Amino acid sequence: MALFVMVIALGPSGASGAYVNNTAGLDAPQTRTSEQKTPRKVISKRLGLRWYIFGSPDGDFTITFPEKPTLKQVEQGPVTLIRSYETTTADGTTFSVNFQDIGGDPNARESNEWNRNSEETLAAADRAQNTRVIQTHRLARNIIESELLLNSPINGAELNSLRRSIIRRARIYTLGCGSVIDKKPVDKHACEKFFNSMRFVTKQESHKAHSAFSCS
Repeated sequence: MALFVMVIALGPSGASGAYVNNTAGLDAPQTRTSEQKTPRKVISKRLGLRWYIFGSPDGDFTITFPEKPTLKQVEQGPVTLIRSYETTTADGTTFSVNFQDIGGDPNARESNEWNRNSEETLAAADRAQNTRVIQTHRLARNIIESELLLNSPINGAELNSLRRSIIRRARIYTLGCGSVIDKKPVDKHACEKFFNSMRFVTKQESHKAHSAFSCS
């Protein structure tokens, strides 16, 4: 069972309506105590050059994971299914991505830009889920990033995570990166590498995104 799934009312610029937005899938059974140490060689391997290039099933984007992700969840969204993929590394960091269509003209401004109050809406929804918002800021007109401190309802663990929310061509993408170890700071270097590896595929290149493979 996913530890933290957030449902928020978050519309694009100039639009209204409820959209589902999931954060990093951090499973309670994987939560670890802060006393458990991470071997240095595990960290080195994860931050090394060999990451797994994942291509979305419809050829829309690619993103690199430290390990091959699995399909974690499929659920019905307001317009289309929401598909979530994730992996958790040996040192206790979960990397995840989910995406869904929201309908409307993909070329319209409201389909490619968050509205002025989106940061506040996200933060309010997080706090309503008993989640501490450390910071949230807009990186671009269509990208909002948040740092969160999640409280496990099962064992009370405090889990640090980063979330990047992207709206592009009438589709919402949520990238999550979080620690499953109690009170352990999230590895921001690894998270940024994961977030920044996302590439959107043009129509001419879309056939390449149907396959996922390891890179070096």
